[in-house]
Amino acid sequence: MIYPMYIGKEWYTGDTKEYRDVISPGTGEVIGQIPMGNAKDADKAVRAACKAAPVLEAMSPFERAELCVRVADAIANRKEELAKLLSMEHGKPYYTEGLGEVDGAVLAFREAAEQVKWMNDEIIPMHDKTKRAYTYRKPKGVYAVITPWNFPVALASIYYLAPGLAAGNAMVWSPATVTSAVASLFMKCIEDANLPEGAINLVLGRGSVVGDALVVHELVDAVAFTGSPETGLMIENHAGIKPTSMELGGNGPTIVYKDADLEFTADELLAGSFANAGQICTITERVLVDDSIADELVKIMLKKIGSFKLGDPFDRGTTMGPMNNLPTVEKVFAHIKDAVEKGAKVVTGGKIMDNAPTGHYFEPTIIDHVSPDSLINIEETFGPVIPLIRYKDESQIEDIVKKCRYNLAAAIFTTDIKRALKIGEQMKFGYTIINGRSCGWDTPVPAGGCGGGLSGHGRNGGKWSIEDMSELRTVILNLK
Repeated sequence: MIYPMYIGKEWYTGDTKEYRDVISPGTGEVIGQIPMGNAKDADKAVRAACKAAPVLEAMSPFERAELCVRVADAIANRKEELAKLLSMEHGKPYYTEGLGEVDGAVLAFREAAEQVKWMNDEIIPMHDKTKRAYTYRKPKGVYAVITPWNFPVALASIYYLAPGLAAGNAMVWSPATVTSAVASLFMKCIEDANLPEGAINLVLGRGSVVGDALVVHELVDAVAFTGSPETGLMIENHAGIKPTSMELGGNGPTIVYKDADLEFTADELLAGSFANAGQICTITERVLVDDSIADELVKIMLKKIGSFKLGDPFDRGTTMGPMNNLPTVEKVFAHIKDAVEKGAKVVTGGKIMDNAPTGHYFEPTIIDHVSPDSLINIEETFGPVIPLIRYKDESQIEDIVKKCRYNLAAAIFTTDIKRALKIGEQMKFGYTIINGRSCGWDTPVPAGGCGGGLSGHGRNGGKWSIEDMSELRTVILNLK
């Protein structure tokens, strides 16, 4: 089966007639093909978006809200179909994560529909009493939206497609190639919703081809990207003066103080590290724990880790599926190897599941006594691994945290609420969760990097996405 592109209101297999197999990480089977687009296809999509942009801009917020509601309804009507292909192509468990991700996309469009109605204009006081000034928000125009593979439906919807449509932008979406089939199926929902022609377009293909063509296109007004810092930097360099939104990953610290509730903390660490097989930028990727309680915490986690079942994404008992792609698996192995060479001990896991149908089934892993100089503390691992970095004195925490330049999300576990609030407000992260897993972000809450680190800039989520994907304009009226 071929999963085509969607440009204007037409299904399209591209200019090159080159195709890529869609391979399930769960079974290794070919489940379809996607066309590999090129710069001509990107140009075709941009020009379709240019025709839609003035139509969307002319709509009232209430009219655009209705468009979002129609998309939400269309996604809900295809929920099981989308979730099935998502789990086949990505590897995440169908019952515990696949269906939930599609629900997240529905919620994103419904929330955007409500929030755009309350994006109020503002009257500005002026020194000259004979004048009146007010600000209002307008769409930026044609948006290039480039998204990663870890949440191909929910992330694209929450961060960009829903708020972008609500704000009145026309968009050209370039998803990661390894999860492009479900993106193509998602566009069936856009077709079902009967949006203005060219409102949301899908171009498939390599980021180095399609993505680059979109970023430099003279008719693209703004660029939104979620992915690696290396790719984000290249996009920034190519985009020139175009507005950009960059969410570039994370390796957020989770700090466990000696007064933490260890049973509760263990539950949150395990859930926060193994969700989506660890392939979340806000996942619990490095745990700084007081040495005086570390042994007890490890003991409790070992008792609880058996409740996480790695297996077939379509088995009702599965709580963790295979990882999506082998380069990410290889990176996890490399980080564990580096940590062990620097003194760490693998407590459990650290290998591919026995008798697994593919090499993507990485066991839930805990490693202890990790050196702060290990790659797993410095770089994003993106796998189901909990590395424990012990500290003997709280004065060591800041230096350990600062060895990594990501600043997306963090978490703190303590029963001292005064300390938690003080530290939480001092930490230079997009958000900090107190007594909860770092990937516990909710759709109305702003996410994104801050403080000039590797996690990028801009805010995604809730009304902040709509603000980020629109621009502020001012009118001054002279009453004379």
